[in-house]
Amino acid sequence: MRVLLVTGSFPPMRCGVGDYSCNLAKALTADPKVNVGVLTSTLVGDSAKNDGIEIFPCIKAWNFAEALKVIKIIRRWSPDIVHIQYPTQGYGTGKLPWVLPTISFLMGKRVVQTWHGGYGDGIRDLVKFLFKIVIPGPIVVVYLRYEKIFHRRLRWALRKKRPVFIPNASSIPRVDLSDQEKNVLKGQYLKKQKRLVVFFGFVYPYKGVELLFEIADPATDRIVIAGEIDEEGDYAHEIMKCASTESWIGKMTVTGFLPAADVAALLAVADAVVLPFRSGGGDWNTSLLGAVLNGAFVITTSLTQNGYDQNRNVYFAKVDNIQEMRTALATYAGMRREYDADIDRDGWRQISGEHRSLYQRLLSK
Repeated sequence: MRVLLVTGSFPPMRCGVGDYSCNLAKALTADPKVNVGVLTSTLVGDSAKNDGIEIFPCIKAWNFAEALKVIKIIRRWSPDIVHIQYPTQGYGTGKLPWVLPTISFLMGKRVVQTWHGGYGDGIRDLVKFLFKIVIPGPIVVVYLRYEKIFHRRLRWALRKKRPVFIPNASSIPRVDLSDQEKNVLKGQYLKKQKRLVVFFGFVYPYKGVELLFEIADPATDRIVIAGEIDEEGDYAHEIMKCASTESWIGKMTVTGFLPAADVAALLAVADAVVLPFRSGGGDWNTSLLGAVLNGAFVITTSLTQNGYDQNRNVYFAKVDNIQEMRTALATYAGMRREYDADIDRDGWRQISGEHRSLYQRLLSK
């Protein structure tokens, strides 16, 4: 079986969907009967085989002028399945991704799409949605209640399509540090503070990062933001304004981008990982999954859950409820999750197995 994954982003490019695509590709290649190729952006680097994956970093800009490159790769590599990931940061505002399912289908290929997000009711979203929904082939979603993230006017089409739910998994590995390693690392971050409160991931307004300065306690806490901040952007100015108040001066660290292993180590020593998403989090969110995998106590928000989940060591608060998150931090900070066979299993092995089954069913038709 030959599977060509199409994604605008792929490591070392920084994108959550790019990381997902990389983990999926690696997990699929564990089966010797599956050959995996990745069609992606030129920013990834030179074409090469990486962990058994054949990478085609040939798209400079995802616009219609690049369509011929896509056609040539599909014709030359001759995949059985073309599996396209939506959205990715690498696609930018290019319109080529809208028609990739059509191009692949007209070339006689079986098409699979994974939708990592929903669509609103704007004309641009509607056009993209229609281009993708009309092409035969399954749509994979990482949200259990996927219909909730699509505008109500579009849900009728999804019911006819019957999307396939395949859960997400952490893109951050699990690390096991000795007590001495933990004490040294935590001390490097804490300095003169007592508790380590961590946010990690992309820093955007909808992530609610500025709320950390209201949730955490400046008398005891050091805030660590493990992610890149656009220093020229308005949101960066808002965060720095919060960090510059008298009570928080000198008590925040911005690490910038960290390798996955370093993020895992930070999670392993955090007293709390706080992810106060403005639209609610859930099991599709790789930041949440990575923190849980490394045993950290996590505070996040949810539109469907509320309260403390002891098995996962996660407190689900109502969106923007600062006082509830403060109370949860005071109550549960420093708690660690014990090993759990269900939580600590290899999630990507399960995900790749479900994808292989999906591909086989599609090819058998």
